[in-house]
Amino acid sequence: MGVVGALAAAGPPLLRSERMARLLEVARRVAQTDANVLLTGESGTGKGSLARFLHEASARSAGPFVTITCANIPGELLESELFGHEKGAFTGAADLRRGRFEQADRGTILIDGVSELAPGAQAKLLRVVQEKAFERLAGTRTIQVDVRILASTSVDLEALAASGAFRSDLYYRLNVIRLDLPPLRERLGDLPDLADAMLREMAERDGGEPRRLGAAALDRMTQYDWPGNLREMRNVLESAVITHTGAEIPPEALAIGRGDGSGPIAEALRGRYSLSQLEEMYIREVLRLTRGRRAAAAKILGINRKTLLEKRKRYRIP
Repeated sequence: MGVVGALAAAGPPLLRSERMARLLEVARRVAQTDANVLLTGESGTGKGSLARFLHEASARSAGPFVTITCANIPGELLESELFGHEKGAFTGAADLRRGRFEQADRGTILIDGVSELAPGAQAKLLRVVQEKAFERLAGTRTIQVDVRILASTSVDLEALAASGAFRSDLYYRLNVIRLDLPPLRERLGDLPDLADAMLREMAERDGGEPRRLGAAALDRMTQYDWPGNLREMRNVLESAVITHTGAEIPPEALAIGRGDGSGPIAEALRGRYSLSQLEEMYIREVLRLTRGRRAAAAKILGINRKTLLEKRKRYRIP
């Protein structure tokens, strides 16, 4: 379910942030309906985790929960991924393919990064939202589906709609209920509970006893503004768990920025580093922290070992 979903299921008493406690109380009520939901917030704030909670706490929980991340799929393939295609619909379409909406029938679909949809896909999505019907690419048969639609975005979708870059009629139909997840820097009071939940999740996944954060480590974490939000915090804790063997994690095991405007991101914004240079530095640092253990490094980086090997070759990292 993820940390945000787990805390939502457990209830507000686990949260010290009033804003987040209210949000999760609303989420529990919304889960009992079939209303479309727009999940907004910065990248890494837990939108996907909350979407899964909305599904698992709903009457559709026995059905499928299907996610499509629009930013990870080339624009020309996105419509086929969503709605499927018939055999011969385009070069390479050797077989009929069911799209994500068909896969999600009687369940829930999360369209992550909905702002990335091209105008044609937006028009087709609008029809699905209104009629729960569509045709596969190159198809003539109308397919009916029973799907609850959740959409997420880290950009201002209302502003995009106002500028004409996103269909306003689609925006209003997706935005029946809006759940706005605050960035971690605005809810640092929740950080100890969130960190504890993440460490318990890691222990359950890997076996063994959960690690704990010492007072000095917690203090360091609450002094940082977490631009990458929960995703960044999870990576920091994963790294600490891998590189430190003690039961209590000390502050020096936490690979977090100094927050003084002199780190590599700040230097990059001044034009000192390119994106590829930042990527190389990050990979080298993760490999250093994991003492060259490539499987562990790939897990922290969120890539597979083959991709890590390709990047090491590109940057000549031993």
